[in-house]
Amino acid sequence: MKKRSALLTVLLVLAMAFTACSGGTGEKADDGSAAKEESPEEVSDGKKTLKVATEGSMYPWTFTEDGEIAGYEADIMAEMEKRTGYTIELEAIDWSGIFGALDAGRADTIADIITITDERKEKYVFTQPYVYNPMVLATKSDSDINSMEDIDGKTMVVEVGSSDEIVLEQVQKEFGVKIEPVYYEGISITDVENGRVDLWIGGEPSLNTQINEGEYDLKVVGFTGSYQEYGYPFLKGEEGEALCKEFDDALTAMKEDGTLKAISEKWFKMDITEQKAE
Repeated sequence: MKKRSALLTVLLVLAMAFTACSGGTGEKADDGSAAKEESPEEVSDGKKTLKVATEGSMYPWTFTEDGEIAGYEADIMAEMEKRTGYTIELEAIDWSGIFGALDAGRADTIADIITITDERKEKYVFTQPYVYNPMVLATKSDSDINSMEDIDGKTMVVEVGSSDEIVLEQVQKEFGVKIEPVYYEGISITDVENGRVDLWIGGEPSLNTQINEGEYDLKVVGFTGSYQEYGYPFLKGEEGEALCKEFDDALTAMKEDGTLKAISEKWFKMDITEQKAE
């Protein structure tokens, strides 16, 4: 009886390990995206090549330097190459087309701090989070907005297609305020610096880095009470879920041996790979 119980326990643990990258029912997405999957390309030396989409325009997450994509995401992908055996090619794609590239099979995944949301999980399978990003509000440096008590009735940048709107709703509910969204295609920090819009949502680690380096003329107003969890998305289906599990296993190993923490501290001077205790 004890042997049978032990066997069941092992099977349960193995099943749980696969959950992060499981499509649940195993059914194809309603939009047929699973049918568009392509196997990773084979190159002449026999190694498989993965195409990974990224914007390459969000320092220090992902940016272009001397013609090469660099930053936090690029360092993780370099480590992924070592641990998975794939050759990984990063391709800069505008935000407006980044999910389209994944859906069409032109990219195998996206390395662009993609927030894990319930809506996205209906279409994609995600790895475990590799970033827990504390979200803050910022305003221009000489603004009279100095704390979360001053944000009622203000305007805020909301990037179309991003998770900004989710954070906005959480802030309004948490602080009992009304904020008017101003929608933009892409990141529009300049309009906040110029005072045309009052507030901008950003992750504390990268925002502090950019303010300290003089890139943004902003100041932090306060913590929204919200963390964004970033993961790597893959198309649902056998091929996508298998790739997802390989990436997920590599992330687990990188967390356990301290590699992911070291990459985080290199770029942000802090560990953003684990959520802080409340």
